[in-house]
Amino acid sequence: MKRKGIKYKILNHILPLILLSFLIIGAVCFGSAHIILKEQAVSGEKQKLEQYVQHAGYIQETTENLARLVALDKTVQELFCKDQDDSFSRLLYKDNLEKKLTEYMLSQIDCVCISIISDGVCYSKERTEYDFENAAWYKEFKESGKRTGFAPPGNIAVIKAHYKVDVLPYILTGFDVTGKSSEPIDIVVEIRKEQFTQETTIDDGLVQAFLLYDGYGNLLSEKGKSTVAYQDLPAFEQGRDTAVKELENGNILLINGNMKGGWRCVAEISAQSMNRRIADSLRFIPICMGVTGLLLLFILYQDVGRITRPLHKLSVASKRIGEGNLDTRVAINTTDEVSELGDTINTMAENLQQYIKKSIEYEKDMVNMEIDRLMLQINPHFIYNTLSTISYMAEEEGNDRIACFSNAFIALLQDTLRAEKDNYFTTLRQEIKNVENYITLQKFKYEDRVEVFYEIPEELLECRVPNILLQPIVENALFHGIVPKTGPGMIIILAYHDKGRLCICVQDNGVGMTKENLQAVMQDKKLMAGTQRKIGVGNVKNRIQYIYGTEYGLEIKSMLDVGTSVILHIPCEYEEERNLS
Repeated sequence: MKRKGIKYKILNHILPLILLSFLIIGAVCFGSAHIILKEQAVSGEKQKLEQYVQHAGYIQETTENLARLVALDKTVQELFCKDQDDSFSRLLYKDNLEKKLTEYMLSQIDCVCISIISDGVCYSKERTEYDFENAAWYKEFKESGKRTGFAPPGNIAVIKAHYKVDVLPYILTGFDVTGKSSEPIDIVVEIRKEQFTQETTIDDGLVQAFLLYDGYGNLLSEKGKSTVAYQDLPAFEQGRDTAVKELENGNILLINGNMKGGWRCVAEISAQSMNRRIADSLRFIPICMGVTGLLLLFILYQDVGRITRPLHKLSVASKRIGEGNLDTRVAINTTDEVSELGDTINTMAENLQQYIKKSIEYEKDMVNMEIDRLMLQINPHFIYNTLSTISYMAEEEGNDRIACFSNAFIALLQDTLRAEKDNYFTTLRQEIKNVENYITLQKFKYEDRVEVFYEIPEELLECRVPNILLQPIVENALFHGIVPKTGPGMIIILAYHDKGRLCICVQDNGVGMTKENLQAVMQDKKLMAGTQRKIGVGNVKNRIQYIYGTEYGLEIKSMLDVGTSVILHIPCEYEEERNLS
């Protein structure tokens, strides 16, 4: 069965998620936009309603102020104290009063008539005969117990002008400000009712009805047809801001009661008209989402291709490397993890090549090292038995020097025998003893030409080290450092602990090496080859790296005519820890 590419797997997994996300986002956006547009529509009509309320309130305020000005007028105040017996004076005063009322009426363009009622007498320039006392609206106002405010609307006839006009009366009960009379008078300011209707608007069919009610429940202005009667209006606290209430049929009712006298302004928004407008506004959302979705799919297809192409290259390169073509390299020109993976594969192939090459060389070195180890042994059993016989004969004849020489050599051979039996490890303490035995042997030949000093902490003497580790280093220091030197020499062996490593340093004050010779020695894999025994320092280095790895080994520091230092680096281990592990 043919395998599907990672590109199609990614698309198969991502596309359903994208489609589902689009549906969820679209639904959320559509719902949120519907709510926002609905709130905006309601807010807009609310502002228009409040603007109308401000206008109506201004008319109320202007009418009230006009009535107060009339009440406080000096000519009007004289009405309280006029002598009623003087007919001429009364007629003259009436004429002056009516002229004054005419001036006040003309000061407000929508004012139809201003009348003053005192003791059943009506003072008015526009009419002389009107039965206020029997008018229904006047009686209703008086029975309400109010002293000031708008009365119910009434249809009056202006006699002198011979026409009728719908008016809205405002009544102010005035008193003598001088305090001479306690009898009140009624000041009636009648304004055109139609001025409230002129400012009423219905915007683009969104508002189904626009209504204005006075404090008595009378309809002062109406445009459209409301589905809610006055008595069915929800309870509303006077003086509050515009209230918003959604009706059972979905229509939204706006009620404002900030006007004086308990007036209410009501606007009913049609749910059908509002939903139609919102739907028209939201029509672009599916189109935008469709276009955006197609664009996103195109971009996604391209991006997935850009991602999977480097992966395909990595797959091909991995197959070739797996088939043994270690020269294969892959070039990934990106700045992400895929590029890092390509670099890793290239590095792996290169390291694998180097590892195979080093493994071949390592096997060769191991064969040579094993040969060197065998060369060191040279049948130690025979030599050990022979030296034991010599040591016994020397002791019998009382030759202590020969006996000491033989015993030191026997000790070295015993250590060689342990190595022959695959016992490759010993303690640093034992290695120091082997060095001491070796130096004892060499002093028979070189007498006082060399002195050896030890600086080793007691706790490091029990560290675990490979057999025959220090003797080859000391041997090289003696023969190639001290012996060519004029006069006596000195070898110092010191050990210390450094970050989990055991460091052993063998220093001599011999002839040293030049920088060129030291560099040549350090670059040669078989250290000291030619001028020194191959089975010396080089053997020690190879054995350390064979046992512990290439991060361990030795380093050489030397200065001509000053001396040489060889520093060994091995893990700091104890025999007890090794046995536990």
